[in-house]
Formats: sequence, structure tokens, C-alpha cells
Amino acid sequence: MKNKNSLEFFANMAKNNPDKKSVKITKISDFTEMDAKFILRYAGRETEILDLASGSGLILNKIYDKVKHITAVEAFEQFSKFIVKTEQITIVNQDISSFETKDIFDLITMFGIVQYFNEDEILRIYARYLNNLKNGGKLITKGQFGVNDDVEVSGYSEELKTNYYSQYRHIYKEVNNLKKIGFVNIETMDIYPPECNRWKNTHFYAIIARHP
Repeated sequence: MKNKNSLEFFANMAKNNPDKKSVKITKISDFTEMDAKFILRYAGRETEILDLASGSGLILNKIYDKVKHITAVEAFEQFSKFIVKTEQITIVNQDISSFETKDIFDLITMFGIVQYFNEDEILRIYARYLNNLKNGGKLITKGQFGVNDDVEVSGYSEELKTNYYSQYRHIYKEVNNLKKIGFVNIETMDIYPPECNRWKNTHFYAIIARHP
């Protein structure tokens, strides 16, 4: 599985007149109210955020007026058009694998995105953005991770009626990947009620990692 497979999935979705919840894959998985409240535990009026793979702004639209500024990086304009138009949000329509900026941020958020990269790819993503954090700044990544081992989905999904690709790495492997890159003080948090986890072999976690 490679990120290009997942990009093709989202590119096809973008072509088919998506609504603001299309990026949630299944509409029952919209937990963005909880996501927004969780992010605001680490952000305030003076916080500058870099949000990677922002989608349709389901989270950002709930927090932009409570922070200083958000740079939202989203590959597909068909999704980012739903993000609130405000001076407090700068939208950049680029792939997060190639986006570059010299700006540094208090907080970098990656919600529901890391499973669409294989392990080698995600290591490069983490390394790419470590230097965009202020000293002591935090990266928060939230997604599904393997409970006992890695879980990979690659191929046709009966539920979605299309090809779908994800790699749900074991939670401790992902923590170790962040350590390899140089992040410190890494925490894992179970931020959803149990009923939000549909599958026994994967589980939603947030990982909070600090710039050294």
C-alpha cells in the first residue's frame, strides 16, 4: 500500500460533487465535535496551528475563532471550499507530502490522515514537519491504529463499493516512529467513547508528541 493509492481514492471522491461530510468516508464516523474540543485543550487565543490534510474543515470550522491563526493544507479544492472564509485561516491546496513552508507553529494537527501513508512514507512526513514546530511545540495525530499488530486494508471494499487503502500501524510502532524522528514526551490518549470503535483489531487514539 502506498499513499498514491489513497490519493486516487480521494481524487475520485473529489470529482463526484462531494459534500462537507464526504471526507469522513462513512457519515457515522463524524466525531469532529470531540476532535475540536480535544485540540482546544492544547490551543488558545495565541496559538498558531498548521493543520495537515484539512479536508472540508469539519474540525477547523469549529475552532478557528478560538485560536490566533490556522494554516490549512488540503490537496483538493473540492473539499477545502467548505472551509470558512476568514482572515484567521489560510488555505493552501497542496499535497502534504510536497508542501513546504519556513513558518513555525505552536501546534501541528494531523487528524484522520496517517493511515493513508505506509510506514516509510509517514516517517518522511513526520521528519518534514518537525522543523515547522516551535521549541516545545506539539504535534497531535489522531487516527485508527492496530491493537495487537499492524492491520492493512488494500483492495475492494464492499461497504464503500470501491477500492480502499489504509495501513493501521500498531499504536506502539507509531509512537516509536515519532521517537525515531526526534519527538519527545510522547503520550497516547483514548479520546472517544468505546462505541466509536467499530472494529476489534483497530482503535482510535490521539498521539501527542513534543518538539525537543
